[in-house]
Amino acid sequence: MMFKTHLAFGFLISLLAVKLFNLSNPWLFIPLATIFSGLPDIDHPKSKYGRKLFFISIPISLFFKHRGFFHSVFPPVIAFFVLSYFNLKFLGLAIMFGYISHLIGDALTKEGINFLHPFSTFRIQGPITTGAKLESFVFFVIILANIFLSLRFLNIL
Repeated sequence: MMFKTHLAFGFLISLLAVKLFNLSNPWLFIPLATIFSGLPDIDHPKSKYGRKLFFISIPISLFFKHRGFFHSVFPPVIAFFVLSYFNLKFLGLAIMFGYISHLIGDALTKEGINFLHPFSTFRIQGPITTGAKLESFVFFVIILANIFLSLRFLNIL
């Protein structure tokens, strides 16, 4: 999926997480999780974050292929436990929800992802071609859902 779709979906997942899990400080959690929804693509130097954080992305790309380890559930789970150990569970949750929203989005694409890489070869793939009309439609639906849930969140609806 394209970066903007990942951000929109990360925003949606963070709104749902705040409501479903009654997370504290939603005004901080939602933007953090949204920002972290682009993080898995740090394994690709030409991605939005990869270009900005090239000093991290290039070394990562030398050891890991795109949509390999950094597109599995292990990085967000490891980050959550490490941050929780250092009393930063809130940040760990924001990373985990944002990161996993990205993984779900990429799992809906034709290229798909392997949630358990490198321990499995099973890939989950969907019908969406990145940048195609179907992704634009999905992006539009996500934006509408974000508007609706944001208004509900603010008790306007």
